[in-house]
Amino acid sequence: MHHAIAAWLTERPWRAAIAAAICGTFSLQMLMPFMVLAGAIPVLVALKSEWKQALAVAATAAAAAIWIVMSLAPEASWMIAGVLVLTFGPVLLALLLRKTGSLNLCFQLAVAVVSVGLVVVHLVLPDPTSIWVELLKRVIESMASAGLHIAGDTDAMVAIWSRTMWGALAALTLATLLGSLFLGCWWETLLDSPGKFGAEYRRLRLGLVLGLAVTVLFVAAFVSESALIASLAWVAFTALSFQGLAAAHRSKAVGRLNRGWLAAIYVLLIVPLSMSITVLGLAIWGFADNWLRPRTQAL
Repeated sequence: MHHAIAAWLTERPWRAAIAAAICGTFSLQMLMPFMVLAGAIPVLVALKSEWKQALAVAATAAAAAIWIVMSLAPEASWMIAGVLVLTFGPVLLALLLRKTGSLNLCFQLAVAVVSVGLVVVHLVLPDPTSIWVELLKRVIESMASAGLHIAGDTDAMVAIWSRTMWGALAALTLATLLGSLFLGCWWETLLDSPGKFGAEYRRLRLGLVLGLAVTVLFVAAFVSESALIASLAWVAFTALSFQGLAAAHRSKAVGRLNRGWLAAIYVLLIVPLSMSITVLGLAIWGFADNWLRPRTQAL
């Protein structure tokens, strides 16, 4: 089915543009699936055609999503910035992949750029957490007015949540960027070289520099109450979970993991009650894989 989708999108230039625009239109209502698709289509075009055409397709997706944003919340300029990052970010990574041929470099760069962006937010804003305090209070009040009451000290909950909301947003951004990049790359290899993407994905690793930074970050998180460190931990867990998933695919490829267990991991990742535990498990696996796997190993 995915081979047919990729072939259909690349047969005519206008097909990719229309499909990206449709996905961009629905991306705000159902964020992850349609936002990932809106970014994956330009990635496919970038790897199969000219960069100008890929950027044009990304622009149609962004324009459709921004039109919805302006219709629903004209004052939310930050959402427009987010749409631009999520639609143009994957295609820029794809162009880098086309030039360097290294999926792992794109993975590492995406992690680094999102982390730097998070640091910039905390340096530029005088009080980054206060933005989320008022928003979370309004959400709780709206839930209460609808008859949904949260048990416990809501002020304490708001204080805890507001410290990591930037991190959660950054982690979601990273997951969407990488999801779009990986899906678009997979589609492209289905057309030209089936199996190539899987081999590249199984090699994912943070590497020495990012691995050391993540290790120091986790140590600091235990002894610090910094909102920035807590937020960066979200990004680190997301990056490590991708590497953990790559390690799971590698284990399956060499026969150490049954195909059913790999399928179970994906099921657990989309079930809300088990998602956080599964991500944590994959992050631990990814952390161990980054340090224990020989750097010369390739599959």
